[in-house]
Amino acid sequence: MAAIKEKIIIKGVTEDSITIDVDGKQQKIDKKLDVLLALMKEQSSKSIQTADKIYNIGTITNANFSYLMGQAGHDKSLPGALSENLVGTDDEWIKILGKDLIKEGIPVGDDPLEIFQNYDWLIQVFLQKMCTPDGRKKTLYGLSFMAETYQASLRYLCYIQMAQILQLDKPPKLGIISDFLQMGDEDYLSFDYTSLLLTTTDLIGENGFVHEINKFINKLTDTDSDLFGTASFLESERQKLISGSIEENEDLPKLMEKYLTALVFWIKNLSFVANYRLVSIKDINLNYRIGSDKTYLHRYAELHSVYNKSNIADKTKSIQVKGSFTFSKSILLFKGNVLAACLRNIEDKDSYISLSPMLIDKSVYDDENKKQTPEIFYYTGYQKDGRKYSYVPYNKELPLSLDTKKNGKYPTLNVKSTNTNLSGLDDLFEQLEDIFNPFKIKTS
Repeated sequence: MAAIKEKIIIKGVTEDSITIDVDGKQQKIDKKLDVLLALMKEQSSKSIQTADKIYNIGTITNANFSYLMGQAGHDKSLPGALSENLVGTDDEWIKILGKDLIKEGIPVGDDPLEIFQNYDWLIQVFLQKMCTPDGRKKTLYGLSFMAETYQASLRYLCYIQMAQILQLDKPPKLGIISDFLQMGDEDYLSFDYTSLLLTTTDLIGENGFVHEINKFINKLTDTDSDLFGTASFLESERQKLISGSIEENEDLPKLMEKYLTALVFWIKNLSFVANYRLVSIKDINLNYRIGSDKTYLHRYAELHSVYNKSNIADKTKSIQVKGSFTFSKSILLFKGNVLAACLRNIEDKDSYISLSPMLIDKSVYDDENKKQTPEIFYYTGYQKDGRKYSYVPYNKELPLSLDTKKNGKYPTLNVKSTNTNLSGLDDLFEQLEDIFNPFKIKTS
């Protein structure tokens, strides 16, 4: 007969101890990872629970233990320094973001669109939604745009770090990475991206592609910092929004003002992403004549400007590179904020990384309908039944209701071994199997 798994709940955390409730009985243990893991093993428990989260044993490591314990002992309220200086209800917050971009050496004016574009598609799309009529209303729908701006930015950092982890010759056997690659159904909505970010950054060390992430992590994991408290508040309120525990009443406007203040502070700390550029490489062709240098023609789409009907002819551009090429059908992240200079530097293999296949451009897999507009999707998991990988549009909103008409605007893209309607995805499936399978471990 299998051992009964006791339910372990963290009731409190101090500087040197953790108060644990095991099947209704409380006890104190030292605030050390090995002590906690030993208790979980003794009780045959594969997870622990805090007030609002459950953590599997395989996802708790030295990289995120202190942060998770700090979160468990935190009150989740907006830090005092921020609550005393709310950004208000007008568009002043946009100018605040603009000023931080200028500090990064990014030339911007007062146009909101010009400011938002520096955060690339994954983040800017929700910043833009915050400025729509629906985004300005004091409703749960309006709050969801802010919550997804936070989530999209956190997820973006994870993709940058995961892209480097997936290139390692020896795949690390870590539960949080395995769980990320094998998320099921709607798991991605509440996935612990913070733990994934901390774990992957720890693995990469000081020589990561985006070196600014390390400085960001140092501030994020300082339990006395405003960034730590801000992340706690943003994450907690987002989880309440998903669970339906926030009511649309007279208290909502004040909550939204606090959330906006926290979000602006969070984004300000991420202004370094403006020093990088996302590009979708659609295809690469070799141009060569006898006696001439080999050149490679890259067709690409910039994931920075906002496309509209007036500039439809400019959606796909080309650049010819002598003696060097990148990766076809991939979304690349370049160092630098001037795209032309980035592309001219392709021969430097350290100047870019590929964020595919975590991010894909669906349009490049459509052999029959050569669409010029990028259709960016991000990875949401693996369905073992049917062996299919799932992606959703980068601009998908948080599903707060069963409004099928609204949810139908953002259909899931399933990548299977055989894709009848889009055969170009067959090659992507093989790529996913080759890249992801070594990292899929059975978590303890």
